[in-house]
Amino acid sequence: MFIKQISILSTALLCTASLQAFSLGDAASAISTIDSVTNTQKSTQTPSKSETKSGDLIGMLTSQLGVTDTQASGGVGSILSYAQKELPSNDYTTLASAIPNASSLLSMAPKTNNALGALSSLGGSSSSGMAALASQFSSLGLNSSMVSQFVPVILDYLKGSNATGAMSILSGLFK
Repeated sequence: MFIKQISILSTALLCTASLQAFSLGDAASAISTIDSVTNTQKSTQTPSKSETKSGDLIGMLTSQLGVTDTQASGGVGSILSYAQKELPSNDYTTLASAIPNASSLLSMAPKTNNALGALSSLGGSSSSGMAALASQFSSLGLNSSMVSQFVPVILDYLKGSNATGAMSILSGLFK
Protein backbone atom coordinates (compact mmCIF):
# COMPACT_ATOMS: atom_id res chain seq x y z
CA MET A 1 0.00 0.00 0.00
CA PHE A 2 2.83 2.40 0.93
CA ILE A 3 4.62 1.74 -2.37
CA LYS A 4 1.41 2.49 -4.26
CA GLN A 5 1.07 5.78 -2.39
CA ILE A 6 4.68 6.77 -3.12
CA SER A 7 4.29 5.94 -6.81
CA ILE A 8 1.10 8.00 -7.05
CA LEU A 9 2.81 10.87 -5.26
CA SER A 10 5.87 10.64 -7.51
CA THR A 11 3.74 10.60 -10.65
CA ALA A 12 1.84 13.65 -9.45
CA LEU A 13 5.06 15.52 -8.79
CA LEU A 14 6.52 14.63 -12.19
CA CYS A 15 3.38 15.77 -13.97
CA THR A 16 3.41 19.28 -12.54
CA ALA A 17 4.44 22.00 -14.96
CA SER A 18 6.58 23.91 -12.54
CA LEU A 19 8.84 22.46 -9.92
CA GLN A 20 8.58 24.21 -6.62
CA ALA A 21 10.17 23.65 -3.26
CA PHE A 22 8.84 20.42 -1.86
CA SER A 23 8.94 19.45 1.80
CA LEU A 24 8.36 16.24 3.69
CA GLY A 25 5.30 17.92 5.20
CA ASP A 26 3.83 18.28 1.71
CA ALA A 27 4.51 14.60 1.05
CA ALA A 28 2.90 13.57 4.35
CA SER A 29 -0.12 15.71 3.55
CA ALA A 30 -0.48 14.13 0.13
CA ILE A 31 -0.19 10.61 1.56
CA SER A 32 -2.75 11.47 4.22
CA THR A 33 -5.16 12.64 1.52
CA ILE A 34 -4.62 9.43 -0.44
CA ASP A 35 -5.24 7.38 2.74
CA SER A 36 -8.47 9.22 3.50
CA VAL A 37 -9.76 8.66 -0.03
CA THR A 38 -8.82 4.97 0.16
CA ASN A 39 -10.48 4.56 3.58
CA THR A 40 -13.62 6.34 2.36
CA GLN A 41 -13.82 3.97 -0.58
CA LYS A 42 -13.44 0.97 1.76
CA SER A 43 -16.13 2.22 4.15
CA THR A 44 -18.64 2.73 1.35
CA GLN A 45 -18.33 -0.82 0.06
CA THR A 46 -21.49 -2.90 0.28
CA PRO A 47 -21.63 -5.10 3.41
CA SER A 48 -22.18 -8.81 3.10
CA LYS A 49 -25.75 -10.16 3.13
CA SER A 50 -25.48 -11.48 6.72
CA GLU A 51 -23.98 -8.18 7.94
CA THR A 52 -26.84 -6.30 6.29
CA LYS A 53 -29.51 -8.49 7.85
CA SER A 54 -27.93 -8.30 11.31
CA GLY A 55 -27.50 -4.58 10.76
CA ASP A 56 -31.19 -4.36 9.86
CA LEU A 57 -32.12 -5.74 13.28
CA ILE A 58 -29.67 -3.45 15.05
CA GLY A 59 -30.90 -0.54 12.92
CA MET A 60 -34.50 -1.32 13.84
CA LEU A 61 -33.61 -1.28 17.54
CA THR A 62 -31.60 1.93 17.36
CA SER A 63 -34.22 3.82 15.37
CA GLN A 64 -37.28 2.55 17.22
CA LEU A 65 -35.89 2.57 20.75
CA GLY A 66 -33.27 5.32 20.59
CA VAL A 67 -30.44 3.09 21.82
CA THR A 68 -26.87 3.01 20.55
CA ASP A 69 -25.49 0.31 18.26
CA THR A 70 -23.52 -1.08 21.22
CA GLN A 71 -26.61 -1.18 23.41
CA ALA A 72 -28.68 -2.79 20.64
CA SER A 73 -26.05 -5.45 19.91
CA GLY A 74 -25.42 -6.12 23.60
CA GLY A 75 -29.15 -6.24 24.30
CA VAL A 76 -29.81 -8.78 21.55
CA GLY A 77 -26.80 -10.75 22.77
CA SER A 78 -28.16 -10.68 26.33
CA ILE A 79 -31.56 -11.91 25.15
CA LEU A 80 -29.82 -14.70 23.21
CA SER A 81 -27.79 -15.57 26.30
CA TYR A 82 -30.98 -15.78 28.35
CA ALA A 83 -32.63 -17.91 25.64
CA GLN A 84 -29.62 -20.22 25.49
CA LYS A 85 -29.92 -20.92 29.22
CA GLU A 86 -33.70 -21.25 29.29
CA LEU A 87 -34.57 -23.09 26.09
CA PRO A 88 -33.99 -26.67 25.00
CA SER A 89 -30.98 -26.72 22.67
CA ASN A 90 -33.01 -27.42 19.51
CA ASP A 91 -35.29 -24.43 20.23
CA TYR A 92 -32.29 -22.20 20.89
CA THR A 93 -30.70 -23.37 17.63
CA THR A 94 -33.88 -22.48 15.73
CA LEU A 95 -33.96 -19.03 17.31
CA ALA A 96 -30.24 -18.33 16.86
CA SER A 97 -30.27 -19.47 13.24
CA ALA A 98 -32.99 -16.91 12.46
CA ILE A 99 -30.81 -14.05 13.73
CA PRO A 100 -27.78 -13.35 11.50
CA ASN A 101 -24.47 -13.23 13.35
CA ALA A 102 -26.12 -14.57 16.50
CA SER A 103 -22.83 -15.91 17.85
CA SER A 104 -21.19 -12.49 17.43
CA LEU A 105 -24.14 -10.80 19.09
CA LEU A 106 -24.05 -13.38 21.89
CA SER A 107 -20.42 -12.52 22.53
CA MET A 108 -21.40 -8.84 22.88
CA ALA A 109 -23.64 -9.56 25.85
CA PRO A 110 -22.13 -8.17 29.05
CA LYS A 111 -20.96 -10.73 31.56
CA THR A 112 -23.28 -11.09 34.54
CA ASN A 113 -21.95 -10.78 38.05
CA ASN A 114 -20.90 -14.11 39.53
CA ALA A 115 -23.85 -14.53 41.90
CA LEU A 116 -26.48 -13.94 39.23
CA GLY A 117 -24.55 -16.00 36.71
CA ALA A 118 -24.33 -18.92 39.13
CA LEU A 119 -28.04 -18.76 39.89
CA SER A 120 -29.04 -18.64 36.23
CA SER A 121 -26.66 -21.45 35.29
CA LEU A 122 -28.48 -23.80 37.66
CA GLY A 123 -31.20 -23.95 35.00
CA GLY A 124 -34.92 -24.19 35.41
CA SER A 125 -35.18 -20.95 37.34
CA SER A 126 -36.39 -18.39 34.91
CA SER A 127 -36.60 -15.71 37.63
CA SER A 128 -32.85 -15.92 38.25
CA GLY A 129 -32.30 -15.93 34.49
CA MET A 130 -34.43 -12.80 34.22
CA ALA A 131 -32.42 -11.21 37.02
CA ALA A 132 -29.23 -11.94 35.06
CA LEU A 133 -30.82 -10.48 31.92
CA ALA A 134 -31.85 -7.35 33.81
CA SER A 135 -28.29 -7.06 35.15
CA GLN A 136 -26.88 -7.33 31.63
CA PHE A 137 -29.20 -4.59 30.38
CA SER A 138 -28.19 -2.45 33.33
CA SER A 139 -24.52 -2.99 32.39
CA LEU A 140 -25.36 -1.60 28.97
CA GLY A 141 -26.84 1.53 30.54
CA LEU A 142 -30.38 0.36 29.85
CA ASN A 143 -33.27 0.08 32.28
CA SER A 144 -34.39 -3.52 32.82
CA SER A 145 -37.81 -2.54 31.45
CA MET A 146 -36.11 -2.15 28.06
CA VAL A 147 -36.15 -5.94 27.72
CA SER A 148 -39.89 -5.75 27.16
CA GLN A 149 -39.26 -3.13 24.45
CA PHE A 150 -36.49 -5.12 22.70
CA VAL A 151 -38.53 -8.32 22.36
CA PRO A 152 -41.35 -6.89 20.17
CA VAL A 153 -38.78 -5.30 17.83
CA ILE A 154 -36.93 -8.61 17.52
CA LEU A 155 -40.27 -10.34 16.89
CA ASP A 156 -41.04 -7.80 14.13
CA TYR A 157 -37.64 -8.53 12.60
CA LEU A 158 -38.30 -12.28 12.72
CA LYS A 159 -41.74 -11.75 11.20
CA GLY A 160 -40.19 -9.80 8.34
CA SER A 161 -37.73 -12.64 7.84
CA ASN A 162 -40.55 -15.22 7.75
CA ALA A 163 -38.98 -17.00 10.71
CA THR A 164 -42.29 -18.08 12.27
CA GLY A 165 -40.74 -20.91 14.27
CA ALA A 166 -38.23 -18.55 15.87
CA MET A 167 -41.02 -16.02 16.50
CA SER A 168 -43.05 -18.63 18.33
CA ILE A 169 -40.06 -19.69 20.43
CA LEU A 170 -39.10 -16.14 21.40
CA SER A 171 -42.65 -15.05 22.18
CA GLY A 172 -43.14 -18.19 24.31
CA LEU A 173 -39.98 -17.39 26.24
CA PHE A 174 -41.22 -13.90 27.15
CA LYS A 175 -44.96 -14.52 27.68
